[in-house]
Amino acid sequence: MNKDDVVRHLTRHVLDKKQAKASVDKVFEIIKHGLKRDGKVVISNFGTFHLKTARPVQRHNPKTGEKVQVPAKQKVRFKPSANLLSK
Repeated sequence: MNKDDVVRHLTRHVLDKKQAKASVDKVFEIIKHGLKRDGKVVISNFGTFHLKTARPVQRHNPKTGEKVQVPAKQKVRFKPSANLLSK
């Protein structure tokens, strides 16, 4: 399921397509803002989004064979709630 599928399902139940898309976009915007501000977003009975710092690693360029240093970066992780997993 992707974002368009979520919009399509939401349209079937309550809103027209334009309102559904705006609602889904706003939810994602709120989650993104919460992650930037607090590093964690908890949605009861759904799960927790949190930031994790990936350590820097050294990789090889497959074309040239030279070593390339990939810097540390932030990744978003999701841990589903027990209620979400049990249904």
